[in-house]
Amino acid sequence: MPRKECISRKKFIRLGAAVGLGSAVVPLVGACGSDGGSAGSGETPTASGAAGGGGPKVRKGEAIAKESEVGSGIAFPFTDAETGQESVLVHLENGEFAAYSAICTHQACTVAYQPQTQKLACPCHGSVFDPADGARPTTGPAQLPLPEVAVRVEGGEVVRI
Repeated sequence: MPRKECISRKKFIRLGAAVGLGSAVVPLVGACGSDGGSAGSGETPTASGAAGGGGPKVRKGEAIAKESEVGSGIAFPFTDAETGQESVLVHLENGEFAAYSAICTHQACTVAYQPQTQKLACPCHGSVFDPADGARPTTGPAQLPLPEVAVRVEGGEVVRI
């Protein structure tokens, strides 16, 4: 009788997370192409359902994206140029814009925007954050909201302040 190989619970969870994350990222790479553009470079940034993944490097006082390029219920990833921290701009259903760090407050995994639920979800341990409510956690182990990145709409652009 052949011997059955068993894997540990930890390896099984890691494998499931890797497969799930891979299946979520592959369509985004194909949809977004290899270059999402860069704010301020003359290229048009591409709105995405993913947070993180870099995006344009933005300093205080610089535009993250044009207001018209980030549709309602869509997120746009960018990077804080001073800290190198991944962040995400979300165009809320009420028409306002909000931006947050894309680093989960539980164990520092990068969160991803889920357009179906309009929430930011952590693929590592299942924390979910509501960008319409100050990025407060709604489920999962995270206890603290995602840190806010101050933004305002100015001259048709969403500017980091």
